[in-house]
Amino acid sequence: MKAVALALLAVGSKSQLLPAGTTDVPYPRPGDCNNQGPATYAWRMSQQPFNDHFPNACPGLGGATVRFNNPCGWAHGQAQLTNAHFTGLCKGATRTIHWHNFADEWGFVKKGQLMTFVASPDGLPWPSSTNVLESKGVWYFPSGWLHGLMCMTPEEEGGCEFYIVFASPQAAEPNGHNIDTTVAQAPDDVAAKVLGLSVEEYRSMRPNFARAAHASSATAPIVTMVGKGACEPNCPQVQETLAAPAAMPASEVEQTKHLAEGVVVHQIRTAQFPFARTMSQERVELAAGAARPLVWASADAMLLVVSGSISVTMEGGIIGAEEHLVFSNETISEGDCYYFPNARAYWFKEATGKATAEVITVFNVGNWKSFEMSQSIQQMPEMAVFSNLHSNKFLQESEPIHI
Repeated sequence: MKAVALALLAVGSKSQLLPAGTTDVPYPRPGDCNNQGPATYAWRMSQQPFNDHFPNACPGLGGATVRFNNPCGWAHGQAQLTNAHFTGLCKGATRTIHWHNFADEWGFVKKGQLMTFVASPDGLPWPSSTNVLESKGVWYFPSGWLHGLMCMTPEEEGGCEFYIVFASPQAAEPNGHNIDTTVAQAPDDVAAKVLGLSVEEYRSMRPNFARAAHASSATAPIVTMVGKGACEPNCPQVQETLAAPAAMPASEVEQTKHLAEGVVVHQIRTAQFPFARTMSQERVELAAGAARPLVWASADAMLLVVSGSISVTMEGGIIGAEEHLVFSNETISEGDCYYFPNARAYWFKEATGKATAEVITVFNVGNWKSFEMSQSIQQMPEMAVFSNLHSNKFLQESEPIHI
């Protein structure tokens, strides 16, 4: 039914009805941290060593690198989102085809041209979706669906860089199943049938990846290069999926508005991106010194700094002893991230006063609600607002003047 509703929505793209299964409130997913971790909500990924490095992939860019954040290293081990940052990929470099236990995936292209591909388990709303994204393009893959990525930009043009956010409290890499590991662990006749090969053909190629049966980043790398000549001089032309695609260019889905002086927000919800039922995004461009006003959301959220640096402050933390503590300003830079638990108020600003900054905030629902405090508070009775702030301002302004 979900897929049918999604397909129907694709036919009437101007409809504001959300597909069946769209989430408006987050649902908790189990993690591996036993609810234990430090009381910090900033993760300075830009300062940590890479988790995976593939020096033979795109050596002209220093090799492909991947950084993951540790879900047990912040937010008391209770964060409902994790992320990965891929850099140094070039034409022909693939994120190995895989699937996740229960993590939905949201992606954002920082630079380069990236091909995305995902297969449907039941042929709806299509057998597969293949798309090509430029800078600021986004994608969404549901939990369990087989998918992968490939950079199409040459080394001499800077290659590809992208961010992935997972709606899951588990670390991204252990939560993935690479096809080389799965195939290597299967009997030869089963694996050969999956690949459309004879048993003899399969056995001749199996030694190339047999080590992947003992899965690790060394034996089952998550970045691999396509065969020589496959993308030379150019990668094959892509026939893109246009009906309810799993990946969308920013220009087709972002809803843009000027929120405050020097603050432009670009929002994507399921209504704009029908296939993305459980995740969504807000991209914010900040002028020098500009501040995104105080807000809270109806979802857990992860903020990632795409460029520049920002200072960010949050009201309290995880529900419990610290939920109303004052958290000090944190300055985070390009590549770093910050976690906002559901309904925690926050604000951020460009940190230097001299440059611009760009961030994305990814939510673990398809249709998050932003509660802009300045707008909401104006809808409250003024006398109650100032009374609640222990001020007699309203009375002073309302009293008649005696001459």
